[in-house]
Amino acid sequence: MRLKLLSETASEFYATPDLRLRCKPEDAETTRARHVCQWVACEAFTPRYSKSAVARFWGMDPTAVFYGCKMVRKRIDTIPAEKRALKEFMKLVAERIKQSLK
Repeated sequence: MRLKLLSETASEFYATPDLRLRCKPEDAETTRARHVCQWVACEAFTPRYSKSAVARFWGMDPTAVFYGCKMVRKRIDTIPAEKRALKEFMKLVAERIKQSLK
């Protein structure tokens, strides 16, 4: 349930249709949004999802999820604007989770 909610929230935040997020990478922005979702699911959610579970949800190989998480971590460490955007996205995800629990 949370992975679907995460995907829907990313679709809105990154202005990319949810279906495109779940398809093979088409462009850099869609791939970036997908990587952020994978990173959030594997590194920020409590409890954390395994990379295998996230890969099944996205219809990918676990190594693709590992790579996506690695790319997000690299961008967070080197691009200050990326860290700010991720914080905004996480805030929106937290709001959506709260709404879904009501």
